[in-house]
Amino acid sequence: MTQPLQILLIEDNPADASRITSLLAQAKGWAFELTWVSDLSAGVERLRGGGVDVVLLDLGLPESTGLATVQRLFAQGCAVPTLVVLSGLTDEEVAVKALETGAQDYLVKAQVDGPLLLRAIRYAIGRRQAEEAMKRELLRTRELAIEKEVRLKAEGVSEGLRRLLEERDQMLSEREDMLRLLAHEVRQPLNNASAALESASSAIAASGSQPVAGARTPLARAQHVLDHVIGTLNNALAAATLLTSGAGDVIVDTDLHTLVGLVFRDIAVEDRPRVAIESLTEARTVQLQPVLMRLALSNLLFNALAYSPPGSPVRLRICDSEDPLAIVFEVQDEGDGIPAELLPRVFDKGTRGTNTRATTGAGLGLYIARKVVERHHGSIEFVPGMPRGSLVRVIIPQGVEV
Repeated sequence: MTQPLQILLIEDNPADASRITSLLAQAKGWAFELTWVSDLSAGVERLRGGGVDVVLLDLGLPESTGLATVQRLFAQGCAVPTLVVLSGLTDEEVAVKALETGAQDYLVKAQVDGPLLLRAIRYAIGRRQAEEAMKRELLRTRELAIEKEVRLKAEGVSEGLRRLLEERDQMLSEREDMLRLLAHEVRQPLNNASAALESASSAIAASGSQPVAGARTPLARAQHVLDHVIGTLNNALAAATLLTSGAGDVIVDTDLHTLVGLVFRDIAVEDRPRVAIESLTEARTVQLQPVLMRLALSNLLFNALAYSPPGSPVRLRICDSEDPLAIVFEVQDEGDGIPAELLPRVFDKGTRGTNTRATTGAGLGLYIARKVVERHHGSIEFVPGMPRGSLVRVIIPQGVEV
């Protein structure tokens, strides 16, 4: 049975604390336990006790206002889990700086409702999991380099092989530096820019002002381009690290509803109305690696949206398999289907069809989906016999030692 999500609310205003508690209580389909403290010191003590999954932090605490509140929390020497900032300020610059300081999301109190708060918590958890996975991969890269050096000394290899191993160690070091550059110096500014664009679009929509109505189309176009660039970057990082190094996270009990919600959030806003989710399973938790499976399902949906007519529906169907015991994900579109000559290599790296709406791409989406499924000792296939379109079926075993 999945343990309830442990949420720590640090808020000095009782009225705001009561409102946040009420909004969380209205959420359906998930379990949580909320602890409310009214000052930063009490929050730090609770964090030091361990077991906290998410912190909801008021930015305007009397003892340390503004971004200094976030900075002080990270400077206390305790493990800070997923952090969502709550603020009365609508200043976009403050929001971006809060994300750069270490928060996973930034919410304006006056604009928060129950669904928005729940989505923010789920998205923040997903971002934190992705960040932790990248840190673990970088650590594993360094460990591999150390292991090679120790093995080199123990075996007393020839000078020629020694030079070769030194060159490979140098390549590992350069690879680590490049991954760090992509992960922190490139991806974070892109995420910040995407958050700023989404905030600007929301502000324009809320204002209803005619003079700025013309700005919505270019903002939406810019958001689409950023989403594409971020998605391509995430795929490239996954192919270069999680899926090729032999390292990976363990299989864990994962909340299925949360996973599907995070996958849906990965879809561009203008494409979300096309995606229909059909859950035919009564399972609330499944055994899988959530970060990798989110990446795989998102790529399958991106592919289906790109290779089907504009406006046509794309379905994500989730069901059970009794023999073998497994959870099944099916992604179905109404495109032109997969050409026969492409089927044998459709899951290979670099394979791209010609009937897509997308003009760019590295051909990594289906390759990554296959590698993720292999990590789960499952299967992935294109189901033949469809009258129109394509259906991809992913089968992930359950109840087995992995």
